[in-house]
Amino acid sequence: LGEIMNYIDKKFKELIEELRLFQESEIESHILEKLKMVPLETQNNIDAFLSQFTFWGKLFDQEDNTIKRVSSFLKQKVDHLESFYESLGDYRSKKTLYAIINNWYNYDFKNLSEVIERYFPHYFDVDLISYVHDGVFVDLGAYTGDTIEEFVRVYGPLSYQKIYAYEITDESMRALKENLVTYPRVVYSQKAVMDQTGYATLAVHDVSSSSNQVILGDEGTLVMTTLDDDIHEKITHIKLDIEGSELSALKGAKRHLIEDKPVLMISIYHGYEDLLRIWEYLESLKINYHYYLRYYGGNVFPTEIVLYAIYE
Repeated sequence: LGEIMNYIDKKFKELIEELRLFQESEIESHILEKLKMVPLETQNNIDAFLSQFTFWGKLFDQEDNTIKRVSSFLKQKVDHLESFYESLGDYRSKKTLYAIINNWYNYDFKNLSEVIERYFPHYFDVDLISYVHDGVFVDLGAYTGDTIEEFVRVYGPLSYQKIYAYEITDESMRALKENLVTYPRVVYSQKAVMDQTGYATLAVHDVSSSSNQVILGDEGTLVMTTLDDDIHEKITHIKLDIEGSELSALKGAKRHLIEDKPVLMISIYHGYEDLLRIWEYLESLKINYHYYLRYYGGNVFPTEIVLYAIYE
């Protein structure tokens, strides 16, 4: 009867086998051919979006070309992608991974549209995190407090005993404190959370705060810390969206991860490599997390991908 599997497993296996069969140059040629089939207006929209950031390269740039980047990633990491797929805890997650990779490889907008989360708030899927009581919630990249407000709305005022809110810009910190003025037991920290302590410089992007960069160096004035150094109580939940520094922050929270096993909600879309490297680091700690993917972005280019890691 051959191998019995559902359609998601079948489609993913077919995609992985094709990536294994092709050389990197063939993958690149395949993606370029698929790009030619995309309407010019959509191509220009993708290029305009990518040009605002430094995470993925640019669509029409020979020196920093996004198609060369993703072709290299898909070929070099094909076995890792398959292992990641097998580690995911439900078929919503598995289809999400398939949709993301197939978008990169085939400019498939249909499957990406189908996996957009339409029921639960960003970071707070109650199928995965059904309730929280008396928690210690850490928000890395708290911005103006929108995630914290959503956390309390979803899980209620008894959900937390303390919230730690980290931001690095004066503007966001002012808005954060104004918006959360009625929320008790919130600790505000204007620090860059990394894998080392010291000082850094904030390079502010002129178009998008999402492209702000933290530059290491003792001559800077931005305080740099680790969660292991900065928080001494047990942490129950950590949300991370810090523009590509998520892996560094996790490395600086190694003690908390191993001892506390907090629920993690991690943005993993700041570059193609993010899709795997954060999961690989967590796996190396042997915590026995269960992993889930949810997608909160649009249907053209995958952003707002969240990895949930839950110890059960």
